[in-house]
Amino acid sequence: MKPRAGWVAMLAAGACALALPGAAAQSPAASAADARTLTPRRFIQLVVDRNAEIAYARLQARIADRGLAAEASLYQPTAFGSVRHESRRRQRTAEEQLSSLAARTSVLDEMVNTAEAGLRMRASTGAEISTSLQRSLRRNNLIEALYNDGSDREATAQLVVTVRQPLLKGRGTDAVEADLRVAELEREVGYWTFRQQLLKMGSEALSAYWQLQRAYRSHPLRQRLLDNAREALADARERAAAGRVAVTVEDEARALLSMRESELLRSSQAIVEAEARIRTLLDLPPEDGAWALPALAPVPGDEAAAAGAWERRLDQWPPFQIASLRVRQNQHRLDFARNQAQPQLDLQANWGSHGLGRNPHSAMNPVPHNRYPDWYLGLYYEQPLGGTTRPEAQYQGQQLKLEQAELEARNARIGFANDWRSRADALQLARRDVEQLRADLDSRARLLRADESGLRDQLVPRARVLRREAETLESELRLVEGEARLWTALTLFQQSEGLLLTAYGVDVTWQ
Repeated sequence: MKPRAGWVAMLAAGACALALPGAAAQSPAASAADARTLTPRRFIQLVVDRNAEIAYARLQARIADRGLAAEASLYQPTAFGSVRHESRRRQRTAEEQLSSLAARTSVLDEMVNTAEAGLRMRASTGAEISTSLQRSLRRNNLIEALYNDGSDREATAQLVVTVRQPLLKGRGTDAVEADLRVAELEREVGYWTFRQQLLKMGSEALSAYWQLQRAYRSHPLRQRLLDNAREALADARERAAAGRVAVTVEDEARALLSMRESELLRSSQAIVEAEARIRTLLDLPPEDGAWALPALAPVPGDEAAAAGAWERRLDQWPPFQIASLRVRQNQHRLDFARNQAQPQLDLQANWGSHGLGRNPHSAMNPVPHNRYPDWYLGLYYEQPLGGTTRPEAQYQGQQLKLEQAELEARNARIGFANDWRSRADALQLARRDVEQLRADLDSRARLLRADESGLRDQLVPRARVLRREAETLESELRLVEGEARLWTALTLFQQSEGLLLTAYGVDVTWQ
């Protein structure tokens, strides 16, 4: 049964997108044949490229990256400005008239145009600094009456620098850069989460692949066992009819045939289920299936599980790295909460240089020379009264969160050590099991060849040869299942080693 056209097209597209090695050097005929073969390397690359859960983790990592970009603008200066036009016409009070030279003017008719531009920035000490230049032009009937020269204009200009430096709460990088540091670590968490999802889905996908490989390899053997049972039933009938064996021998052969038919049906069902898992992983239509799989390559050499070797692999284990990053995040949050629990004590300073004139140009002349300075220096204090304050409660809660994160990191470390050891042991046991199964198959194959030779010389009955053949086929089935367990154990061990993606040509880069 040939692969469906949709599968072939998707394989070709995936191979181009992932730049599989050696694709450019192949002839068109060889490329077409290769596109119909689902190798483990190509399969895992297609899963990485197309799986929805991996795509979700990739987007989550990009969201964390954008969050860091947003927090990185912490020290970015902010320009501000404003323009305002005022117009008023009101009656003047008696006091205003008596206190000015224009006592007879009872109505104020005024327009004011004000413009301001400045720059505001934040320092790593927690200080907020702003510098602004403000200019205004005032026109009213009082100015005209005062100067008696036909002009009703008066301009002011001022350069102002304002500084607010926290001395307790809000002081230092622990308070200023808390969100930035948390965002930096969250970006790393996003990377390790993405890598964890790659390893998880890669391991699940390869496990499904080995089950498909086992189902494909087992089915022909089940068919041969069914044919063997049919021959055994025919042989039993002949011997029972000739009176050489009891009638129950034929009944036993018929029962064996029924069992072989049931096993073949279960084998077909296993193929259907394995193909369904592959289709789900690769988002294929229900009609796709019956793919060509290459022969299994020899399993890589024995990996020695030396004592303490897991510690060298701990830095590649995503759950532990994520837990460690969470500890660091909670430590930054605790430092911030500790700072926020302090009283508010701010040093406030302001300096300004002013100028006054009949027009904006003359008003600006004294400003750069600081002829008319104006400044102040002061302290601002604030402290909540009562029992436990909200900042103190938040600090205590953050201490508990840090303990939780540290406990999770310790559990992740111990869990990895146990998991790594169990997977290493399982791999070694699976390897020895396959060696024993292969030796058993070789022994049974030799016995079968000897009985077949005896059958040709009419020294061995046919029933014995058929029984030997069935035993050999069952031994081969056990070997197929054992090899599937071995490859699955190797996949799980490579996952814990952090080498699974590299082993199948998936290179994870982070920019």
